[in-house]
Amino acid sequence: MSAPKRPKFSVGDIVVNTLYGTVGTVTDIQQVDGTFLYEINHGHSLFAEQTLVLLSEFTGDLWIAEEIEIELPFFLGEIVRVRDYGGQLFKVVGVRTEIYRYYGEGWEETIYELKRLTDGWEIEVHLEDMIPLADGDGTSVTLVQDIVIAAPMKASIALPPAGGEKSGPSVDDLLDMYNDYKALYEWFGDDQYKRMMETVVQRLQTIVNYHNRN
Repeated sequence: MSAPKRPKFSVGDIVVNTLYGTVGTVTDIQQVDGTFLYEINHGHSLFAEQTLVLLSEFTGDLWIAEEIEIELPFFLGEIVRVRDYGGQLFKVVGVRTEIYRYYGEGWEETIYELKRLTDGWEIEVHLEDMIPLADGDGTSVTLVQDIVIAAPMKASIALPPAGGEKSGPSVDDLLDMYNDYKALYEWFGDDQYKRMMETVVQRLQTIVNYHNRN
């Protein structure tokens, strides 16, 4: 009777996974239907013997694998402000991480792609230049509603005085407000934004009627 088959590799062996060109340590061995399968670096996958080679016997090219944890404090769709852009509001439409590695040093940079609410103008900014609308446990959508709706209401939207002097926001300001609310309504579907759009339209109509009478 022939001796039972023994695994080619042992726990602790450093091997090359030829499927990926990566190096790892054998951490477990299982036998399924007479075939030995190997766990590498406590991973969830098992690999057959023919896919593995001892590092000391490997003559091909290797990929150096590195695990990096990147914190993303802002999520896609979130509304933020940007340093040096005052009270302008931007929507997060994309994010990417750039990885830099040199001899003796290395770092990662997170860059967010933003779109301005008023006109869709797009910019790219680093994480440290982004400003959340508010801190705390509340959701970003709620914070957006509280702040964006309150800000224009602080401006005077009174009727033009009898003397004809201009008061309150200009037509351009009102158009910007309308576009802001329209974009927010399209993104979030909140009726508060729709009501604010209607309020701005009424204000514009009042200005038109005033000038028509004069």
